[in-house]
Amino acid sequence: MPDTLAFNQFVDQPFQTTVRGQVTFDGIGLHSGRFVELSICPAPANTGIKFRRVDIDAKLQTVEAHAKYAEQARLCTRIVNGDGIGLETIEHMMAAFAGVGLDNSVVEINAPEAPILDGSSQPVLDAINAVGLELLPARRKHIIVTKPVMVSLDDGAWARLDPCEHLEINIEIAFDDAAIGNQTLTYRHSDGSFAAELASARTFCQLRDVERMKNAGLALGGSLDNAVVVNDGKILNDGGLRMEREFVRHKALDCLGDLLLLGMPVKAKMTAHRPGHALSTKLVQTLLNDPSAFKVVEAGTTQSRSDSFVLPELAAAATA
Repeated sequence: MPDTLAFNQFVDQPFQTTVRGQVTFDGIGLHSGRFVELSICPAPANTGIKFRRVDIDAKLQTVEAHAKYAEQARLCTRIVNGDGIGLETIEHMMAAFAGVGLDNSVVEINAPEAPILDGSSQPVLDAINAVGLELLPARRKHIIVTKPVMVSLDDGAWARLDPCEHLEINIEIAFDDAAIGNQTLTYRHSDGSFAAELASARTFCQLRDVERMKNAGLALGGSLDNAVVVNDGKILNDGGLRMEREFVRHKALDCLGDLLLLGMPVKAKMTAHRPGHALSTKLVQTLLNDPSAFKVVEAGTTQSRSDSFVLPELAAAATA
């Protein structure tokens, strides 16, 4: 088994990965406004993605990035362990992990919120690519969606997962500000696609929402340096947008990061209307709560043999 692969070529290969060395950076938390230091560290196969809050007692500090620990939160993705220790705004980092094909890491962080950086996944992707990924002697597993799963929210937003041989994300957004308007995107996840199509798309908001968020104790670290802000049909950021349809691309980025809360890559077609983190969290939790809707397949096996690789606990749940 090789231990290196070409730049950005880790999504479609069959072996698990970790970072080849520690990746360290710092920045401001979007909602808390707090300065944060963070290190992405190597981890053995089958570790998954775990966050370690180094600012608190060592017995309590580990939080697994998994749907079973996800909580509903306003305007971000939040995970909380059994001791009540939480971490939020992890979605852009998780999207970078999915985008580059990183399966295993322990992320050490000294605050309850990940840094927002420039509002996209690009800085995290760049930092990981600077040290590279290492292949591990264990095959990657995928969640394969086997029947449709759909969820909705009271505001009319909805999302659906359908069986598919690869991961595809279809997004539609609708905003009343003409600078955003209605946008759609179909994104197919493969080697290099995240870097080319989604990674640099920034989070965004309308100017009228900024004061409301800050009054609610949110977006205290937000600025034009880490978000696209629109007002009455105008982009307020110097230089405008980074790419065509940056708004809907960022929503697809968020969905990709939230899908990694399944604990492993997923093969499915996700279709979403007006997606957000609460909707995506509900979708992955609903999928995992229905063992008849998915199976776990080890990479490199044919689909006809995949049932032999269903995790024992999932097989037991399916026959209970």
